[in-house]
This record gives sequence, structure tokens and C-alpha cells, in this order.
Amino acid sequence: MRARVTVLVLEGDPEVPVPACPGWRVRDVVGHLAGLCEDWVDHRLDGYASKRWTDAQVSRAYDETLEQVLERWRRAAERLAQLEDDPVMGPPTRWAFGDAITHEADIRGALHTGRVPFDDVLLSLKGSVARWRDTLRDASAPTLLLRAPDARDWWLGARDDPMTIVAEAPSYEFFRALSGRRSPSQVRKWKWSGNPDPFLDIGLPYPFHWADVDVLD
Repeated sequence: MRARVTVLVLEGDPEVPVPACPGWRVRDVVGHLAGLCEDWVDHRLDGYASKRWTDAQVSRAYDETLEQVLERWRRAAERLAQLEDDPVMGPPTRWAFGDAITHEADIRGALHTGRVPFDDVLLSLKGSVARWRDTLRDASAPTLLLRAPDARDWWLGARDDPMTIVAEAPSYEFFRALSGRRSPSQVRKWKWSGNPDPFLDIGLPYPFHWADVDVLD
């Protein structure tokens, strides 16, 4: 995945704005990815995923070339792979992977270079669905069945609950929505068997929220 992003940004224009990350250019997204890995290995996790935390990562790359930022990312990613699991957050590589796949899709959307490989979409969804399942459970939401005809079903709640609400969409739509890259109006366009409002009102796990505008990628 890191190798794919490296090729994408070196062959594209690093100054292009990234619609899915308002205020960031392609090079800023890379700065965030490098900084996230560095913050893990240097134990700077206070305020994880907050605007202050991510802005600091981006600012560290302001005076560097894209090649220098990519090299920092490479070195930090190698160190990250050697870390033990965090006692609270679990495997650091899981968090870094999920973030990087989300931002690879953001970069691809900005540069018009196709989509993240299907297998990585499904791997990312494994963690995203699990976190949203916990969020919906804590809010006492109705059982939700996410149905992706191109992939599989995911139960969020009691399996085979007769009051289950089904949401059907391509797996890529679920992948983008659960990382805050789809607006409520886009989510409502999925094929719903019931009212989507309870799930839209509950929202997504921290730090994500539904996009303020429609995101096209």
C-alpha cells in the first residue's frame, strides 16, 4: 500500500487539492501519513486523530520536499512494524493501515487514478464495520444488515433479528462511508429496507463523521 501511494504521488501533482480532506493537498496527506507513523513510534498519541494532532503532522512537512516526506514515512513505517500492541488501542499497524487505505482512496480521487484494490477495501471494512457495530450497540440502535452484492453481508446487531433494517450498496460505498467520505444524502441513496435516520443520527466512531458535502471518488 505504501509503495502504491509513493508511485501515485510521484507520478501525479502533489499540489492538487484533495476534496475528501478539505484544506489539504496531496503532499499534505502524505505528510499526515508520515507523521502518524512517527507519532506512534515516538509515543505522541495524546489527542489521537484530533485536528491539533493531524495539523502538527502536516506542518512538519511544510519545508521538505515530497521525496523527503516519503522517506520519513518509509523509515517510520519500518519502525512501526516492530512495535508491540498498545494496551489500550491494540496493534499500531492496524490503525496505520486503516488510515493509509482511507487516504490512498482520497489521493486516488484527487488524482483520478482509479480505486483502491478490492482486497484492501474488504480488509479495511473488517475493522470499520467492527467499530461501527460497537457504536451502534452502545446507542441501542436497531439491528442493521449491511449487504454488499459484490462482497458479503455484515451483521451489526442480533443476527437474524426479524426487525433488522437492510442497507444494500457496493462494498466500496460502505468503505468510504465508514471513514467519513460520504454525506447523509449519499448514504440515503443506498437501497434501504427501512428508515436510515436512526443510523445517520448516531453517526460514526471517533474521529469520523458524515461528510458535509457529497464526496465523489
